[in-house]
Amino acid sequence: MPASQQQDGEWQYFRARALAATGNAEQARRQFAMLADKPTFFGFLAADQLQQPYAICPLTLADDPQREQQLLSQPGLRRAFELFAVDLPALARREWTQALQGADEVTLRIAADLANRRGWYDRAVFTLSSGEALRLYDLRFPLASQDGLVAQAEQAGIEPAWAYGILRAESAWMSDAHSGADARGLMQLLPSTAALVARRNGLDWGGAASLYDPSVNIALGTRYLAQMAQRFDGSPWLASAAYNAGPNRVDQWLAARGTLAPALFVATIPFKETREYVARVMAFSVIYDWRLHGNAVPLTVRMSPIGQPHGPPGNDTPRRAISCPSVTPAAASSASAAPSTATSAH
Repeated sequence: MPASQQQDGEWQYFRARALAATGNAEQARRQFAMLADKPTFFGFLAADQLQQPYAICPLTLADDPQREQQLLSQPGLRRAFELFAVDLPALARREWTQALQGADEVTLRIAADLANRRGWYDRAVFTLSSGEALRLYDLRFPLASQDGLVAQAEQAGIEPAWAYGILRAESAWMSDAHSGADARGLMQLLPSTAALVARRNGLDWGGAASLYDPSVNIALGTRYLAQMAQRFDGSPWLASAAYNAGPNRVDQWLAARGTLAPALFVATIPFKETREYVARVMAFSVIYDWRLHGNAVPLTVRMSPIGQPHGPPGNDTPRRAISCPSVTPAAASSASAAPSTATSAH
């Protein structure tokens, strides 16, 4: 295996697992420790192996009123914000791209922050996608209270942090996201699926175009997510796989490999897209849990064994502290920055 491939988090995690299983406890501990400094799916799993805090090192954007005013004086950026405000996001993105073409990193960060304050959350997700900017978690993982996700998730009986993780992975906060399979909006629902969910839950259904309304999309998306969870013993990771690939395929995989431990099952999912999707959603769920509560339910608790009933965390659920052991580029790297919205299967 090439040295570059040996730097992959999945390879490092399972190498550490293999070392531990063959009696090389100290080597395994060192391998887990190297990986646990990363705020990723396998980094969080490694931290759980060591029972240590999760390594999340947030960066705060410094105030720069003068640069903000300079940006806001640019006609192109003003047009972008105005187009977004009147619900023309595609045209707004075009103006945004043209106005910021060739801009330096500091300018891009300030522009993303200005967009975030106006409720245009996807700009930060797509703009702050590399280097130290990955540590701007408040911008890259927004908590959009006006869209009612927390309340809708709680009414549906699922954990808000997980619902946020699904939304973030599905659309990267693009409310007008539209996949090639005709999935629409923040939680990427097919109109046919949305209509069935609305009927089942006694919710209003205004047709396919209503899925571009964030409040409608979230109300239906959280109910559909709860439906998937109910089908798979409440398991968020299996329900995430079903949300992406369809519940029938997950049933087939369980029939073939249902005795595997969760991390091994995820690693053997036949579809690369779904393997990466489940890992991304579960990592995002940890980050959103921290954003909501200041700490996080351990990933191994979320990754409950197949067949074991799982419910949303309660007051007695153990939680993992967050610390910042370093701010090196390796520690700053995150899960996916801007997932594609064109491959949803529901």
